[in-house]
Amino acid sequence: MRRALSTLLIAAGVAVSAAAPASADPVSLPMPVTGQSYTDLRSPARTLTGADLPVGAWRDEENRFHSSKAYFTVDLSRLRGTRIFAARAFSRETAVTDCAQPRSVELWQTRLAEQPTWLKAPKELARFETGVTGQCQAFVSWEITSAITAAVAAGQEKATFALRMAGGGQFDTGYGRRYAPVTVEVGYNTPPSAASDPRVDAKPCTGTAHLVNRPPQLSAVVTDVDPVAGFQVRYVVTDVADAAKRHEGTVSHSMPFVVPGGFMEHGHTYEWTAQGEDGYDRGPASTPCRFTADLRGPIVAPVVTTTDFPQTGAGLPGTFTFDAGGDRDAVSFSYEGLGLFGTVQADQPGGKATLTVRMPTSGPHWIEVRSVDALGNLSAGTRYDFWVRPSWPAVTVPQGEIPLGTEVGVTFRSVERDVTEFVYEITGVPGSVTVPAVNGAAAVEVRVTDPWVTRLYVRAKNSDGDLTQSGVGEIHVAPSEPVVTRNGDLVTFAPGMTGVTEYVYRVNFGDEQTIAAGPDGAVTLPIDFGDHPFPNVEVRGRTADGLVSRTARLYVE
Repeated sequence: MRRALSTLLIAAGVAVSAAAPASADPVSLPMPVTGQSYTDLRSPARTLTGADLPVGAWRDEENRFHSSKAYFTVDLSRLRGTRIFAARAFSRETAVTDCAQPRSVELWQTRLAEQPTWLKAPKELARFETGVTGQCQAFVSWEITSAITAAVAAGQEKATFALRMAGGGQFDTGYGRRYAPVTVEVGYNTPPSAASDPRVDAKPCTGTAHLVNRPPQLSAVVTDVDPVAGFQVRYVVTDVADAAKRHEGTVSHSMPFVVPGGFMEHGHTYEWTAQGEDGYDRGPASTPCRFTADLRGPIVAPVVTTTDFPQTGAGLPGTFTFDAGGDRDAVSFSYEGLGLFGTVQADQPGGKATLTVRMPTSGPHWIEVRSVDALGNLSAGTRYDFWVRPSWPAVTVPQGEIPLGTEVGVTFRSVERDVTEFVYEITGVPGSVTVPAVNGAAAVEVRVTDPWVTRLYVRAKNSDGDLTQSGVGEIHVAPSEPVVTRNGDLVTFAPGMTGVTEYVYRVNFGDEQTIAAGPDGAVTLPIDFGDHPFPNVEVRGRTADGLVSRTARLYVE
């Protein structure tokens, strides 16, 4: 994971820059510091602590002489498995005996000693140069990268450092100083984890062959424990037959990698690995995974045959046979056409398939068929053009205008094979009626119930239960509206059809009212048209069994 390095003097409050790779700088984080203590010549067997750390010679309130060294230990456990870029220790001088004396403080790495004493002082191993910011009571720092790096490389969990005065200054009170507790910051990077769970198009690499018919998506799981997001995964894809044919690229760790289509060749097998990288380090690569490019469909275009079309009528099922011609790459067939779309499986690789279709309309049609391999690659297409004749039955109805309520004879006839029944519906009448067919024909009695046109929708059904398109018959109905006359305030309704027992009327577009008819089917009643701007009356006749006539209107001048 990328880390941005800006080493901060947390204790001192002064910024100091450090060199880092050009891509980004690693973050500098404080390390746990334990064992902040000092030793004293006057208490040679004790490890002492306090608010600050005396270094060099000094006198106490009773003017007794002391000479001290300060120690601190850094916990390195969090740096295990990391790459270290920079490490610094920081402090500040809280007291100086004599600012005129040269600063002679030194920082040394010692052997590990979390409870040092004057008598059992740990061996000093390496000295570090002191950086100073300010004059008297300055901020001080030490570059300790080499020591921290070596300790971590050696597997050490901790490292101890000592502050002391150089040479004889250790016993000269004019050089004595006191220091705030030391802080340590380390700029480091944790490499990404090993790439795991490699997948091709979301399918795990379990040793089985991966066949792809398009540029596949490769993915692997990579993590980075560093706190800043943005690391990437590098994918390397190599042609197994020719290692010189190689492609690599990087994507965000959360995104799949798509192999460029132009890189792949039909029939070639490719091996790939994934590896996390964060701008500084790369994690271990994934185990190699392979896929094979199958970019071509079956070579042979299928043969399309049928015995049902163009003979079969629209709406009745017919069959097509598709034949892959022995091309064993073909396992199914894809078809499309007017009202047709889908896929049907072959009976065996390179074999045949039968498709039963029901054409939605009559007239010219076509179907185009392609053989399909296991990955969905298509062969060249075979187009079959055919004609579907109408399948609806003929419906014969009486000619002329038929009085409303009349029972009339209607005949149905179909030329389709094996017609056993006719199913018909009448507009305005709920449900359907089924009647048997004899030699492809049937006769029924139909009552005229619509005051304008009674329509019949008829379909023939064969012995397999298949239905044809609908044939339509229209029975035109004679006028049936009442005759309306007016004499002063009296209005007479006379029937326009037989069997009228009552009238439904409304005046001036108002609410409907009902009035019974007389024995002769007529009725006279007074009507007050009032001062309506368009005085009028609308009326319909109605029979005892609910037949309703057309509407008659009278507008009063």
